[in-house]
Amino acid sequence: MECEKCGQDLTAYRGCREVTLKCPSCGKVYDLREFSSRMDDDFEEEMGFVPMDRI
Repeated sequence: MECEKCGQDLTAYRGCREVTLKCPSCGKVYDLREFSSRMDDDFEEEMGFVPMDRI
């Protein structure tokens, strides 16, 4: 998935309470819901191992 602002590949950022997509080039942060329709099986597999209840 590419950043809509600069076209660079996005990376998953695992924050304390949520997972977002972040551009390593320009720093723009996207909510996963914005890209849910474009996620492939490999990305979903990686996100499946992220603990979502960290509190």
